[in-house]
Formats: sequence, C-alpha cells, structure tokens
Amino acid sequence: MDDLQYTISLPASPSHVDGQVVGHIPRGVADYFWEDAAERRQLEVQLLQAFRLWGYTDLIPPTIEYADTLKARANADLQTKIYSFLDHDGKTLALRPDMTISAARLVGTRLHDAPMPQRFCYVGAVFRHAEPQAGQQREYWQAGVELIGANSPEADAEVLALTAKAFQTGGVSNFYLVVGQMHFFFGLLAELQLTPQHQAQLLQAIDRKSEPELDEFLQNAPLASTARRAVERLLELHGANPLRVLEQARTLALNSAMHESLDNLEAIYQVLDAYGVADRIHLDLTEIRDLGYYTGITFQAFTPELGFAIAGGGRYDNLIGTFGAPKPAVGVAVGIDRLLLARRLQQHVDTGADAPPRVLVAANHNPACYQIIQAWRAQGAVVIIDVNGNSQERTGAEFVEAARAQHAKLALSWTGSGFDVYDVRQPSASSKKHIDASDETLLAQLIQSSERRHL
Repeated sequence: MDDLQYTISLPASPSHVDGQVVGHIPRGVADYFWEDAAERRQLEVQLLQAFRLWGYTDLIPPTIEYADTLKARANADLQTKIYSFLDHDGKTLALRPDMTISAARLVGTRLHDAPMPQRFCYVGAVFRHAEPQAGQQREYWQAGVELIGANSPEADAEVLALTAKAFQTGGVSNFYLVVGQMHFFFGLLAELQLTPQHQAQLLQAIDRKSEPELDEFLQNAPLASTARRAVERLLELHGANPLRVLEQARTLALNSAMHESLDNLEAIYQVLDAYGVADRIHLDLTEIRDLGYYTGITFQAFTPELGFAIAGGGRYDNLIGTFGAPKPAVGVAVGIDRLLLARRLQQHVDTGADAPPRVLVAANHNPACYQIIQAWRAQGAVVIIDVNGNSQERTGAEFVEAARAQHAKLALSWTGSGFDVYDVRQPSASSKKHIDASDETLLAQLIQSSERRHL
C-alpha cells in the first residue's frame, strides 16, 4: 500500500572460516528474538484483533508472485525495487513488494462473484531492493487493511478511522493523518491541458512542495489567468483546519471534477468527526503520492518525533480491474517497525504489567508436580520446567541464577510435599519460603501475582 521503507542500525557480527563469512545474513534483513520478537508479535496480534473487531477477516497472500503480475501494476520506481528471480521451470518470480497488489489479484481472479464489500486485514513481510547503504532495510513488516467493493465517503472514512485506531492500539497517542485527494489534482491537470514536459515539471514542483520550481513552471507554461491563479496558490492548500482549507480550495476550483473532489473530502471529514478523530486530520491538496494505483484520497500518518510516514494508503479504484471486473477499493499499510519506534519515542512502551506471569519450576521428575504445572499453564501462566537436572543437587543461588537467565520472576523447587519458592527479584538466594502442595489457592495467587509483587 505504501513505501514504508526506513533506516535502522543493523550491526553485523559474522564469523569467518577459511576466509569465508559464515552465519551472517544479507544486508537489509534482521533477526528478531527474545523481548524484541515478543514485543513485535504482541503488537501484530493486537493490530489484527483491532481490525477484526471492525469486521475485517484475515488475508495471508503468498510471499512469491509472478513477476509480471507485480511489475505490470507498479510504477517505474517500485518496479526497480522488486526482487525477481528465475524458477526452475524458467518462469520469472518475484517477492511481494507490498500487500495491496496481491489482495487485488485475489479479488479480481477468485472473488469477482463474491458479495461486496469485502474487508481483509493482514500482517506480513514485504521486500524491496535498496542500495547497500548503512542500515537500509530490504525486508520490513506491515499490518494493514483493504476495504474492497465500496466507493463512498463512509468507506474512506472507515479506513482513516481504523488507521487512527491502529496507532492507539499500538500505544502511540500523538499522531496526525495528512489527507489528500488525487481527483482535485486530476481535475486541475484536465483544465490546464499541459504538454508532457510542462506536466512533469508541475508534478515535480508539487511533489517536492518547491515554490522556486513552481515559479519556474509558471514562467514557462502558458496559462490563462484563472488557471495561473489556481496554480500560484496551490501550495497554500494545506493545514490542520480541513474546513478552512476546503473553503480556500473552492475559490480556486476550475471545474466540476475539482468541486466534486472537495465535496468528497468534506463528506469524509463529517464521518471522521462522528468517529471522533476529525482533530487528527491535516488536509493537504498537494498530496499526490503515486504507487501506480491511487485514484482518490491518499493519506500518510505521522508523529511529531519522526520525520517520515509511519502509515500510508489511499483509494485505488482501477487496480482490481486489471485482474478482472473493476471494483473500487481503499486501504492502508502500517509499518510495524516504525510504529514500534514511535511508541518508544513517546515512552509508551508496554511495561509488561499485563504480561502473563513467568516462573521456573524444578519438577524433579515428580508426576504430581507436572500435573500442577499443566493446571497453571491452563490458567495462562508461563511456566518453564527446569531441564538441567535435579535442583536439589544445586545450591539455592545456582537455582535462582538459572531462573534469572530464563527471565523468570519466581523459582519453585518441588520438595515432595510442596515447593520451595524463591523470589528471583530479591538479592539474596536464601530468601525463600515453603508452600505445601495442598494449599492450591495460595499457590495460584502466588503464580498469578508473580509479575507484580514480592514474597
């Protein structure tokens, strides 16, 4: 859905055997493990659950597509970033560069007779080639939704509101959505009737939001006075007060297409106001991003701390028609890595207060102890069985150190009649107490509160 590549630091620590690099991974990919992996997985689950509550169902597209399927529907820039390779049967395959084209293929080829609208949500990795610069990612993770078969302000507003919900779900409270409307710009181009050279010059000036380049265009392009006035003020049509921007834009609209695009934005804004997220909207009628398929609204989501978009999307009514019967569609992709970074910068990192309790238990080969452990796990506790032999053969300090290595908060050693319980957070390994196995209530309370209190 959107170009959400970003730069991170990926330290390399390869080993060498006979002068060859062993165990290293390619540039632009990363290993995720321990707390980092757990945090990512937790966020993915939370986002998918949020999407499902709005009626979206899961989509798992293939990682590999036919290269022609992807390249024929991507713009020139994205085409250069697609990883392609030959299969054994001579066909050219490619790693997916985004999820939207795959969703469009599915609907256009297999769901063309299905009732509409269809709502899909996903989480997965996408792949884009990047020059071998320091830390430039080539594999990155996205979560997103596609709302297919509806062309209405309500549909656009739903995806925008759900984007806001994704940020709130991810623990990012300070954010805003920059919304544009391609039809406003298309209407302007239709009125201007520019040569290809002048149109490319205008597109570049608007895309860069460059007043000097826009002035140069105005000097070179022959325009009527009303058209010139509209172009001269084009870069002013943005701000955090959408209704004021719309009012300014109506004075510059040159044809019915431009007026209709403004009516569409006002209708979307009204629905967003009903959702309670209108204050998150910044309108920018110079927002003309293009991945080869945007046809209506486009948008990106930002936070004050980061200078790049965390999410992006828009309407792509022409894409599905390249696979089958035309169908309107709108969607968004959220960069998982960027959302996590924004959360950390806003200091809204999950503290683990609601994480399942985590304990290490030395069962000492006792069947009764294993039954107790299974009961605790059924209640949602994370119980790690000590597999390093009989704990009674080790000192209390050694057993506590083993628990710390497993990031457990408690260490329990089966004694035959109950447990010796060590609070790993206490500096002294001698800080323990015995709880009889028959005291099931106390044991259950102890396990469930192991994340929140000391012995």
